[in-house]
Amino acid sequence: MKKKLSLGEALDRLEKIVESLEGEELELEQALGLFDEGMELIRSAERELTESEGRLKQVLLDRQGRQRHVDLDLQAGE
Repeated sequence: MKKKLSLGEALDRLEKIVESLEGEELELEQALGLFDEGMELIRSAERELTESEGRLKQVLLDRQGRQRHVDLDLQAGE
């Protein structure tokens, strides 16, 4: 099982993958493997960003049923 990377670690690894794909003479299988790894890192980062946004914002319905986005006070729980 792969260790889950932090967002910063994932972005660092993605940068190294791009550099390898751009600069090295790779066998097709190596290049495809790096490409697949990079795409998974992108999907993982997108999921993490979406989840983080969800934790920071709360969707409330007003009396007319319209959605309203409210920034949560992150200091309130401390």
